[in-house]
Amino acid sequence: MSATQTTYGIADFVEDARRIMEVEGGIKDRETAVGQLEPLLKRALDGPGWTDPQYATIVDGGRPGFAYYKNEDGSLNVYGVLFRPEHPTPTHDHVTWGIIGVYSGQQRTTRYRRLDDGATPGQCHVELQADEVLTHGATYPLLPPHDIHRIEVLGTEDGLSIHVLGADLKRQRRRIFDVENNTCEEVEGVSMAR
Repeated sequence: MSATQTTYGIADFVEDARRIMEVEGGIKDRETAVGQLEPLLKRALDGPGWTDPQYATIVDGGRPGFAYYKNEDGSLNVYGVLFRPEHPTPTHDHVTWGIIGVYSGQQRTTRYRRLDDGATPGQCHVELQADEVLTHGATYPLLPPHDIHRIEVLGTEDGLSIHVLGADLKRQRRRIFDVENNTCEEVEGVSMAR
């Protein structure tokens, strides 16, 4: 591994993400944004800073996490979620473009594709797209309407998941899915980490 791979970390990633997303006339197409940011995140996951105390924060009922960057309108939000064993997320969507990267832990990530058109409130038919155990350095894109997923940490250690999103989820109206019953519930300002 070269010296540049080990020194490119969170601070560099945020600087590049801001350069890409916040410049006048910056990228508006979410697929292009993800395409440019995902390889940078993958590279940065091998670098320093992800667990530095300067980024530490307490979220949702005293659970620790990391706040790396959020611009004023929430259109670029970079943070770390600490998932705990035996506390999987419900199946949910983000309703925004994004990238999730695994910094630590073994994270079983189950992703779904929505099949219905959303015309019937409360009805959501999804099919399994991928069910994988991801470890350090893995990344995957979130591109609505196919951003439906569930995260479960395997083993006994917490898993740090890095989220790069095009919206502040506390301001987003999104859904929790009951995959077996083909239903969904709209929620707002709800954390999916338990």
